[in-house]
Amino acid sequence: MKPYGLKLEEDERILWMGKRCIGSLWLPFIIGILTLPLYGIGVLFILYAISKWLKTDYIITDRKVAKITRHYAFVYLLSYDVEEIKREEIKSMYTLQTSMGRIFHYYDMIIENKGKLIFKGIKYPEEIKKFIKIS
Repeated sequence: MKPYGLKLEEDERILWMGKRCIGSLWLPFIIGILTLPLYGIGVLFILYAISKWLKTDYIITDRKVAKITRHYAFVYLLSYDVEEIKREEIKSMYTLQTSMGRIFHYYDMIIENKGKLIFKGIKYPEEIKKFIKIS
């Protein structure tokens, strides 16, 4: 299944597709749980975390690496941003892990050419690096 907003060439194929891990959104979930007794305000924080998780897709094809971010107003799709880097233009790839990333087992993966493409909250960055280096 191709995510909405991704334009593929005729014979281009998707090698990997994923989202950030839900553990990387620990802060809004914790705030949401702690503020649930306050007239249900915590529900807003939990909904924020879920929407943040749902709106971004990370894609690796045999020709490019892409990040698609969709922007919604309630349930209606307003627009989307597609950031992509062609595989042959990738200059470097590295991962960063914060202290909370160590606790919840996630990384941020940075893919660079002239700019940066950041995959936030990735669970298994070594697996993703293999897909980028293959072919």
